[in-house]
Amino acid sequence: MTEPVPSPQARAEAAAWLARLHAENRDAADEAAFRLWLRASPAHALAFEAVDRIWSDVGGLTDLKTDLRTDLRGVRLREPGPTSRRALLAGVGLLAITGGSVLFWRSASAKVYETDVGEQRHVALDDGSQLLLDAKTRISVSFSETARTVDMQYGRANFHVVPDLKRPFIVEAAEHRIVATRCNFDVRCEDGQVQVVLIRGEADVKPSSASDGRGERLRAGERLVASNDIEKRDKPDLTHVLAWQNGYEMFDKENLAQAAEEMNRYSTYRLEVDPSVAGLKVSGMYRVGDNSAFAHSLAKLLPIAVRQNGDTVLLTADSDP
Repeated sequence: MTEPVPSPQARAEAAAWLARLHAENRDAADEAAFRLWLRASPAHALAFEAVDRIWSDVGGLTDLKTDLRTDLRGVRLREPGPTSRRALLAGVGLLAITGGSVLFWRSASAKVYETDVGEQRHVALDDGSQLLLDAKTRISVSFSETARTVDMQYGRANFHVVPDLKRPFIVEAAEHRIVATRCNFDVRCEDGQVQVVLIRGEADVKPSSASDGRGERLRAGERLVASNDIEKRDKPDLTHVLAWQNGYEMFDKENLAQAAEEMNRYSTYRLEVDPSVAGLKVSGMYRVGDNSAFAHSLAKLLPIAVRQNGDTVLLTADSDP
């Protein structure tokens, strides 16, 4: 009888779990949720088993090997042999499985880095490159013999890339690919749009679906904003666009609603803007992380009133004559 093949969805979920459990910020809640996922469906057990057959082909993770037996919903897993490796997750005591393809393995073996509201994080990669992640950012990093790849799912980050002639540094964001060698650049990925700012050096940017070719070559001081619908290139004021790295946001005639949305990246006290004042213009440099102080500063410049309601700071029209 032919053994059932795990579905693509089950393999994808298993790969995502492996990536999550390899993140540096993995905690007990992740491990408990992982166990629940394993018990939720026999299909997960099939995906669990499938990786055992391909593990020796893709190399496995030798630092996570152990001799462990477990019984998962009636499926007895065979004991690891000398040519069959298992990824046994330290602290979880269970296998997490990708299925059937090296593509899934590459996704699962990536290191995941994530920041929450108000959090910034410095990351030193294995090759010596340095990253600064802005608030509300999530990336995964995978290194191979031919490339150093960062998948930016959302957020903003600064990259200090060290040279490696054999392995270009590639950032995938919003269906675009940034290929760099030795440079310093910012990438922001939001709502299907990518913004790349070259601070030092050069980098090529092109749609991920494009055929081989150099694409747009960006040089120091240049910015490219691109999506499926637009492509705009300019030379912005770097003091403006890089203020976030020093804990500030700079606005230049920005709509109040947009400025509030930006400031909400850095504070659990959220700004809510009444539609009647959403179009008022905001200019200036403001320290992030204190939305109440930001709101009261604006109230001195704009015809708005500030009202606190629990964890929400309401900006409404000023009712004073």
